[in-house]
Amino acid sequence: MDENEEVGNQGAGENGASQLTDELSRCLTVKEQSSLLAPSVQGELSEIARQTRLLCEERHDAGEEGADGRKEGGASTSAPSQVVLKWRQKEKLKTTAVALVLCLNIGVDPPDVIKISPCARLECWVDPLSMQPAKALETIGKNLQAQYERWQPKAKYKMHLDPTVDDVKKLAMSCRRNAKNERILFHYNGHGVPRPTPNGELWVFNSRYTQYIPLSVYELQSWLGT
Repeated sequence: MDENEEVGNQGAGENGASQLTDELSRCLTVKEQSSLLAPSVQGELSEIARQTRLLCEERHDAGEEGADGRKEGGASTSAPSQVVLKWRQKEKLKTTAVALVLCLNIGVDPPDVIKISPCARLECWVDPLSMQPAKALETIGKNLQAQYERWQPKAKYKMHLDPTVDDVKKLAMSCRRNAKNERILFHYNGHGVPRPTPNGELWVFNSRYTQYIPLSVYELQSWLGT
C-alpha cells in the first residue's frame, strides 16, 4: 500500500467516525427533547405509535388492493386473495342462537361502584327506577331482545334475568346444543354486579340474591363450546 492510499483510508475512517458521532448526537438530542414533553403529549405519541403498528398486519394489505388486483401504489399483486385467506375463516358461520344474560339487581348498587348524581341510568332506553324492579327488569330484557331481533330475526333467543351459575350453565349448553356447529352470540350485562376480576371472572347471584357468585370465563367458554 503506497502513501496516497494510506492517507485516503485514514481520511475515509475519519469521515465515517465523524458521521457516526453526528448521528449519535442527533439521536441524543431527539431523546432529550422528547423527555421534556408533557406526560400527556408523550402518552398521545405512544398511542399513535401503537395504532400505527396495528395497521401493519397482513390483513390490512387486502384493503389497499383495487378491483384489478393492484395496490394503491400501482404495484401488481400476484395473489391478492391469499392475504385474505390467511386470517379470514374458511367457512362462513351463521349466528343461530343468541343468549341474553342480564345481572342488574335493580335497586341494589354493587359494592365497588359509587354512582354520582346525576348519572346515566337508562338500560335499553328504560329507567329502572321508573317502575317496580321486577317489571323494569322484564321490560329491559324484552327491549334488548327486540333490538337484536332487528339484526338477526331468524336466530333463536334465550334469556336469563339475574341468573345463578347453574342458570347460565344450562342456558349456554342449551344454546350450543341447538346451534350445533354454528355461531352463538352471548350478551352479558353486569351493571348490577361487581366488576370482572383480574382472574377472568364475571359475577352472578346465588339463589336467594344474598351473595355475588364468581363465574369463570373459561368455564363459560367451555359451556358455549368456543
